[in-house]
Amino acid sequence: MSASQVRIVVAEDHAMVRQGLKLVISSEPGMCWVGEAGDGHAALELVRSLQPDVLLLDLGLPLLDGLAVMRTIAQEHLPTRVLVVTARQDPASVRAALALGAHGYLLKTDDADALVAALRIAAEGGYQVSAELAGVFEHEAGTQEPLTAREVEIAQGVGRGLSSKRIAAEFGISEHTVRKHRENIGRKLGVRNAAELVAWTIRTRL
Repeated sequence: MSASQVRIVVAEDHAMVRQGLKLVISSEPGMCWVGEAGDGHAALELVRSLQPDVLLLDLGLPLLDGLAVMRTIAQEHLPTRVLVVTARQDPASVRAALALGAHGYLLKTDDADALVAALRIAAEGGYQVSAELAGVFEHEAGTQEPLTAREVEIAQGVGRGLSSKRIAAEFGISEHTVRKHRENIGRKLGVRNAAELVAWTIRTRL
């Protein structure tokens, strides 16, 4: 990511929605709109050629849907991070996107402030999930073994959208130690990735 600009490509099949997103992104300091696509194939070509910091991706794209776009990005090891912004809020879509490596999942009903915050978090390697989706994983809790004080601090950091590197710097520990704590947290809570942990912190108001 550029030190001064977060470079963003938007993949959304409705032109009016793209225009609205462009207005929001272009008005934000430190953010740069570098391209837009109305279908999945065009989105992939832009990601390959421009290698933006973040792809803002709708799941309901024609020709190639958003999940297929994400799958290809992962298979080709492209460095762009994906922030999903969609109308889909069914658990299957949310879980599938997060499993494919999305750095965030917002709904089109979320406001512009939430979008901007999620874009910045994704660009820095963190994760964000719409508050409306916090209950998606409510019935998937693990053993509920209590978290240690340090694990609570790590979970709070993830919930704030911090990357492992930022959390390590904040607490004066190594990234490896942060990753081990996150593995333990995931095992105890039954969450499978950082985005699910973010949803858990929202639901529990940690």
